[in-house]
Amino acid sequence: MTTTPLLQVNHLKKIFTTGVLTKRQIKAVDDVSFTIFGEKPQVTALVGESGSGKSTILRTILGLIRPTSGEILYKGKDVFELLKKNPKNYRREVQVIFQDPYSIYNPFYKVDRVLELVIKKFNLASETNHDDLIRDSLRKVGIRPEELLGRYPHQISGGERQRLMLARILLIKPNLLLADEPVSMIDASLRAIFLDILLEFKKKYNISSIYVTHDFNVANYVADDVIVLCNGVIVEKGLISEIISDPLHPYTKNLISSIPVPDPTDRWKDKIQLKVTDLGRRVKSQGCIYFGRCPVSCSECSERNPMLKKVGNNREVACLQYD
Repeated sequence: MTTTPLLQVNHLKKIFTTGVLTKRQIKAVDDVSFTIFGEKPQVTALVGESGSGKSTILRTILGLIRPTSGEILYKGKDVFELLKKNPKNYRREVQVIFQDPYSIYNPFYKVDRVLELVIKKFNLASETNHDDLIRDSLRKVGIRPEELLGRYPHQISGGERQRLMLARILLIKPNLLLADEPVSMIDASLRAIFLDILLEFKKKYNISSIYVTHDFNVANYVADDVIVLCNGVIVEKGLISEIISDPLHPYTKNLISSIPVPDPTDRWKDKIQLKVTDLGRRVKSQGCIYFGRCPVSCSECSERNPMLKKVGNNREVACLQYD
């Protein structure tokens, strides 16, 4: 018996056009495909530097932007068709936590409204017991209700704002959570707490997640598998443990080698040498996307576009070295 995957991203492409007089195209996402299976909850990390297409993929899954081509299927059905027919159901089952904890709140309303609206919109509780539900969800994410409720957004910290978003997720209990670098703007002391709650969502409530980050340390802590993106192209994917211990693609190796060792006696003396790249190549399809910066590239890399190739049971890499 074949079970329909929770989420399928098939050959997703997104090209943005910039400029008024002189039009210029930027290929933000180029032929990206991956699957999130629903039988067992999992956390999949999308890892890459800024501009690699991570957030664009998330916004397309949410239906906030339309792809240039390709399709996104949720439980076997096209996301944009679901949003036309039953947007409320899709929004309940697929939730998001954005990166910036300061711009997502309306400063004119108290923070209680974030949770109250969710309960009313999705009919999660009656008027008589919705206050108990709110307080219980706040306690489960490590917040004392009496210290938060009744306050305005400017009166609470960034960490409290992001944990309030986790309380909202806990109320809804979606099937899929999209997290767009949610810990990048909160204190380092609170990051582990946030990530532990996210892992608890997976274990306790069977919530799968797509976690966007540029930090392999965070990905290693929270994810089961990882998809490495470079300029909108998947260059490597597989189990996080295997990729961290043995990266194959030169881009992945550079990302991992740039992680500092948390030891003040071990000073970081090595320098990573990268070639200067031409951003104009991003709209071209010929050659490897990393050719201009790759330390081990050859002339063939500029002419032939490497495809993802299986190099193990759960491992794929797009590099001519492995053809």
